[in-house]
Amino acid sequence: MRRPPHPNSSPQGSGPTSPATGRRRTPAITRERILAAAERLFAEQGFDRVSMPAIAAASGVTAGAIYRHFPSKADLFFEIVRQAVQAAPVTPAEGEVSLPAIVGAYTTRRLKRVRQLAIEVHAASTRDPDVRRLLRRTLERQIAELATGMAAGQRAGAFDASLDPELAASLLFVLIMGLAHMETLLPGKVGDATWRAFVEARVAAVFGVAAPG
Repeated sequence: MRRPPHPNSSPQGSGPTSPATGRRRTPAITRERILAAAERLFAEQGFDRVSMPAIAAASGVTAGAIYRHFPSKADLFFEIVRQAVQAAPVTPAEGEVSLPAIVGAYTTRRLKRVRQLAIEVHAASTRDPDVRRLLRRTLERQIAELATGMAAGQRAGAFDASLDPELAASLLFVLIMGLAHMETLLPGKVGDATWRAFVEARVAAVFGVAAPG
């Protein structure tokens, strides 16, 4: 549900004034400040315990400024998760297929924040209907896109042709979500090269693709 602009917020397009410099921030800069502050708060405190006023205070803007960029807290949260996943260098280069490397990257220390956010978005979905709706829509789209890519890989001989692409894509997401819990379940395996190699080899075997290296 969209909220009306805060009465103390600046006119649309002009951006809020920075207390430190007295200069107007551009909408793009304001948006990035909001995202940076919200990402830290969500990861440290969890979705439920973070309020929009708290995000506004941490980012140095008004609550109205946040609602001009994001319709709801759930939309803001999902944008943070989307950017965190996209910023993680785990996607194979264009024209390559490396599912084992993608899954294996989720065992590394550098993806701790991505793992934290993945756990939090699923936990929040059990309590917040907006998060649940966004998560369901996002997962359905991602699984469909991955299944389409796997089907194309099967036609090119890159994947096991006997696999059902939709089931295989669903399994991949389950594997990644399992690895997202490593800080709790297997803290000693985070960043372990032997464990990563084992995960990659097993993924390669399941999906019928070549293991990295």
